[in-house]
Amino acid sequence: MSFSARAAVSALRFAKRLGLFPTLGDIDSEMAKAKGYNKKHPYKEPSDHKALYSTHRVGGYPVLVIKQKGAAHEKAILFLHGGGNKDAWKPEISFARAYGKQTGADMIYPIYPPFTEIPVADTADLIYAIYQDIEAKYGAGNIAVVGGSYGGFLAMQLITWINRNGNAVDMPGLLIMNSPFAFPETEEEWALVKAYEKNDLMVSEGAFNLMMAGVMRADPQTPAYALYPDKMDFRHAPETYIFYAEETCACVSGAIQKTYARDGATLHMHKEPGMMHCYACAPVFPESRRDYNRQIALIKGM
Repeated sequence: MSFSARAAVSALRFAKRLGLFPTLGDIDSEMAKAKGYNKKHPYKEPSDHKALYSTHRVGGYPVLVIKQKGAAHEKAILFLHGGGNKDAWKPEISFARAYGKQTGADMIYPIYPPFTEIPVADTADLIYAIYQDIEAKYGAGNIAVVGGSYGGFLAMQLITWINRNGNAVDMPGLLIMNSPFAFPETEEEWALVKAYEKNDLMVSEGAFNLMMAGVMRADPQTPAYALYPDKMDFRHAPETYIFYAEETCACVSGAIQKTYARDGATLHMHKEPGMMHCYACAPVFPESRRDYNRQIALIKGM
């Protein structure tokens, strides 16, 4: 582990021990906080001049398109940001824009509704509809899907939805997931959450419990294939790359590997010791730069 990464992780762990990280309340208070956050942060198209921006709507929800000046506009990245409970669309625009700048691909950035607004299966329907649109425009082989944290969860749902809808559209050319979230199902997976939580600075066991409670409150009949990796359908999935740290979200890494193997799909999974959640999204540390640059090369070579 590099010196800079070790120093950053040590500082974050010290802050956690001091109780400087926000604590989670009960489901009612957290749902209220999320809804309040959503009202205070409505979508607004970026006004900077760092890229070419446009917005269209699918199913009534905005989809931001980020293009680079002078790019060929032949490839696209469906960038699925994290969040899940909050409409946290704004913080990761800079990440998406950087992927576009490095690869020359058009960035498709859905402002998807969190599960505090609609059921997760309805959000999966929306992501599938957005994918249908871009598949018709760019061709499946020219599309990479990049999902981080909860966005990785949406990406796995997308592969499942393509299969469940009879492959009316082709699979994307590439799938990259950074610390993908999914719900633990077995006692073994929940035990891993507890074990990994000791070193995880961002996602706690309580967060999993609250998210499950929120999802089931939105729709008690949420199907298992929308929640648990071993119930998902990864047949015909594109070549897939996953980058985990030693973190709570990795509790489902074994289930993802087994389901990919069961469904005959190709998966490359990397776990980086000592790093933090979604470390490979931004080239901050030597380890981050290595795995971020690997992603960029994969997309360029698509």
